[in-house]
Amino acid sequence: MYKDEGIGVHVARILQTQQSLLGVGIEVIDGGTSPDICYLLDDVDKLVIIDAVKGGCEPGAIYRFTPEQIVAEKAVVTSVHQMGILENLNMMELTGCKPRETVIVGVEPFDLGPGLELSQGLKNQVPKIIETVIREIGPFNINESLNETRV
Repeated sequence: MYKDEGIGVHVARILQTQQSLLGVGIEVIDGGTSPDICYLLDDVDKLVIIDAVKGGCEPGAIYRFTPEQIVAEKAVVTSVHQMGILENLNMMELTGCKPRETVIVGVEPFDLGPGLELSQGLKNQVPKIIETVIREIGPFNINESLNETRV
């Protein structure tokens, strides 16, 4: 693994320990680049993916985009795992378990060198990333339906 490439894993772990911030019906999973992810996402209203993204802004910049924007804009914003994300979403659609809405919260990495820890610059951005994710799932916090949303 490469340092800041693991931002999604680090944020998911923090959110899992702070489940009360997310509300009822929200589930956090670390999907990584697992090909089995579609089996974990059956009947999901909204999927929020957190990933390292090379978008050309300064390190630590936070992006919000949809998978359709990756395809439509010919990868102007490039996720480190872009092909894995798009392939998994396509597989979900083929198997009938595609979320009704998918949003990607991307973060411009500081350091993609080898290592398991985030760079200090990205560690400093984690509270803003979590705030962005909570804002993104906000409408689901007041929705007390039994449908689950996964981050």
